[in-house]
Amino acid sequence: MKSNIIIVTNNARVMDEYENIIRVDGEYIDVLYKLRDLTHLGYSMVTHPLAASIRMFYSPVRSVVIRKGFSEKSVEIIENSITTYLNTMGERKPDYKNESDYCLMDMQLLKEGIGEN
Repeated sequence: MKSNIIIVTNNARVMDEYENIIRVDGEYIDVLYKLRDLTHLGYSMVTHPLAASIRMFYSPVRSVVIRKGFSEKSVEIIENSITTYLNTMGERKPDYKNESDYCLMDMQLLKEGIGEN
């Protein structure tokens, strides 16, 4: 893995495989809130914080790659992503029944995002 990137995650599988991580206790939305805080502290996102499919919105896990360096665009993206996530989920709850499958898919998407496949 490239040394200048950090993974923000709540996925235990990712935490077991990678070292340069920021662990988030909580759900997908908590990862988004942590990303918002980090972008305001001078980090920029390398991968997008929202999943590409609606079905992945129900995942309780999410991993996003960031790096040091402020990006106004990253601030805009994360603020819009939080709004989109909350509007899309509404009253729905994360799908914990299939959490192990979501962890595997999140790991695969992360590997593709950092070019490990």
